[in-house]
Formats: sequence, structure tokens, C-alpha cells
Amino acid sequence: MLEIICGAIFPIVVSMMLGYLGASMGMFDRDQATAINRMVLKFALPMDLFVGISKIDRMQILHSGSFAAIIIFWMIGSFFITYWISRFVFKRSVSLATLQALAIGNPSVPFVGSAVLGFLFGGKSALAVSLASLTINVVLIPVVFFLLSTDNKETMGSGENWVSHLKNALKQPVVLAPLCAFIWVLSGVPIPKLLDISFVMLGKTTGGAAMFAAGILLFLMKPMINKMVITSVFFRNIAAPMVAWGLAIAAHLSPFYLREAVLTFAMPSASVIVILSNQIKKGEREAASTVFFSTVVSIFTMGALIALTS
Repeated sequence: MLEIICGAIFPIVVSMMLGYLGASMGMFDRDQATAINRMVLKFALPMDLFVGISKIDRMQILHSGSFAAIIIFWMIGSFFITYWISRFVFKRSVSLATLQALAIGNPSVPFVGSAVLGFLFGGKSALAVSLASLTINVVLIPVVFFLLSTDNKETMGSGENWVSHLKNALKQPVVLAPLCAFIWVLSGVPIPKLLDISFVMLGKTTGGAAMFAAGILLFLMKPMINKMVITSVFFRNIAAPMVAWGLAIAAHLSPFYLREAVLTFAMPSASVIVILSNQIKKGEREAASTVFFSTVVSIFTMGALIALTS
């Protein structure tokens, strides 16, 4: 069991610490970290998702109703519940409430899900990774950009409307790739093996490159601990997966899908909040600290959940 836990979690921490070390030695700066993240979002991650989905059995997709519903609706629900509490109970600004909601409602599944869930569940993990990635990019990211643009017109452009942001999101490779793969698999037409092989090499760099870039940004922004960071880490690492566990039990999921649902929501906060906070010049240290401590704490919380659901 210890070998499984270490094999699933330690690569995340090591990759982030190497990025942190590289930045501390002056090898990398913020622009280079941004360039690495751009490569991951535009090329590596879409290829990784496409390959993962292409290996899913069509019947697995068609019979994933309750599992898919939990992934999609709890991810959306946790975002909006957090935003409402942060905005109207704690009286935070629109920008800070949005970033905190994204920290809690957006586990780092698109970036490190393939590495962690793939280690635990093999090819069957692609369904959870793809469902989470589609939910984040088709629903949450347009909402986040709309909210941030209403509060940061000088850095995010005009507010426009939610539909325009959805259209922009649908143009992104990270959204198009899994959508195309889903449609292709459901059609029953075999995906050419050569296409899969061609996408694998760059796709497998997704998790390591994303966490390496996060490590660079974490060094440059100096992590801190305050009430909001502690709250975000608690809800991201402990409360969210426990609610997912309860929903999985209520939906009578099989032990396999229950475990996969719980561990999907046990992922640490995604580094995208660091990128967005840097763009709007608000809450940068809090965002970096949340990602850092959420990742460190996930060593223990994910380890415990892997053991408890095994």
C-alpha cells in the first residue's frame, strides 16, 4: 500500500520541488514558467486527453451515467457554493472570491490526473480525467473569465457575456481534443494506431511539465499561511472528496468507480489559479500558497483516501 501511495503522489511533489529549485538557482523566470504552461495547455494536455479517451471502451462511456453525473455536478456545485460563501459571507471582492472558488472547485485533474489516476487505475482513468477536463474548460473557465473580466477590465478585457467566453473556450485545443475523441469513440470507428502513437510522446509530459512550472511560480511568489489559505486547502483536500464519497455511496457506485470519484476530487488545487492571479495582479501570494500547501497536504490526504477506499 505504501508503494502505491508513494508512486501516485511523490512524482507531483518532486516535479514541483525541481521547478522550485530551478527558479531558486536563477535558471527560470516567470515568463518561462508561463511558456511551459502554454505548451501544456495548447499541446501536451490535449494530446494526452485524446490518447486516453481513444483507449476507452465505448460501453464504458455509455454506462457511466451516475459516475459522470457526480464528477460534473459536484465540480460545478463546489465552485458556485464556494464563490457564494466567499463573496457574500466573507465579503471578498469578485476577483478573490472567484480565485478561491476555482481553487476549491477545480482539482488539478487535467494536469496531474493522468499521472496519478493512471498509476492507480490504468487506462480506465481516462474517463474521469476527460469528464473533469471538459467540465472545467467548457463550464467553469468561461464563468471564471466572465467574473474576472467584470472586475478587471484593464487586464482581462471587456466583460462581454458568458456565451462569448464559452465560444472561446470551445476553440481551445484542451476542449476540442477530448470532445473529438469522445465523438470518435462513440461512433465505433477505430482510431488509427499511428495517431495514438504520434500523440503519446508529448502527451506524457503533461503532469511533470505543469507541476514544474508551478514550482517556478511558487518560488517567485513566496508562499504564506493565512485563514483563507487554510480554509481553501481544507475544503479542497478533505471536504470535497468526502462529499464525493457520500454522493458515490448514495448513487450506489461500484467500489471501483467510488474509489475513482473520491480520488478525482482529492487532487490538489490546480496551478491555473496562480496563472490567473498573476494576470490580474490580485491575490498572487494567496493563490501560490494555496497550490503549494494543497499539494503538500495531498501527500497525506490522498494517501489516507487511497488506503481507506482500497
